[in-house]
Amino acid sequence: MKSKKDDIFREPREEADLEETIKKSRFIGRVRVAHSETEAREKLRELSEQYRNATHNCWAYRVGFPQMREYYSDDGEPSGSAGKPILGAILREDLTNALVVVTRYYGGIKLGVRGLIDAYGGSASGALRKAGVAVKQMARPLSLEVQYHAHQKLLYYLKDLQVPEQLLEQEFGATVRMSFPVPLSLEEEAEVLLKGLQGQGVLLFWQWDA
Repeated sequence: MKSKKDDIFREPREEADLEETIKKSRFIGRVRVAHSETEAREKLRELSEQYRNATHNCWAYRVGFPQMREYYSDDGEPSGSAGKPILGAILREDLTNALVVVTRYYGGIKLGVRGLIDAYGGSASGALRKAGVAVKQMARPLSLEVQYHAHQKLLYYLKDLQVPEQLLEQEFGATVRMSFPVPLSLEEEAEVLLKGLQGQGVLLFWQWDA
């Protein structure tokens, strides 16, 4: 059986921009939420186009769950001095679905590789702190049908499946149709419960929707 930690993940709570000046160079960290590589690349393209006059637009992203994909780019800065520190900031926060772009406008003073690592990593970390963290839970959608006399009994059992009331959809007709997400860590428990209720005649029908 899966444990609860298998379906919990963290992502930026919101988009955020944070600017600072380091030895006359402007560094602007930008955090964007992206739930796929396609979305991350599209948002990256938009930011790069919007700030195409910048000296560098260095970036990193980490997307997906439970399998995560990550990439980074130094965009012309010395190898390992920009993209990797940005990705490191994402990893330190244990985030996914995060794109971070740090834009630099060169101010005339060279920072050296160590200085660049600190500047890019620091800008990314600051922007991520500003964005905040949202803790999410992966779930699988389920739908079922129940007779009216068994409706309240079923609602009682759903508490064991940690179904938030605000995510429970109900349609009242000749019978009651219900749909809701079940945390992945409770998928096996849900199947045992629902098969048992169906065998008792409480449930008329149930199925996973994805």
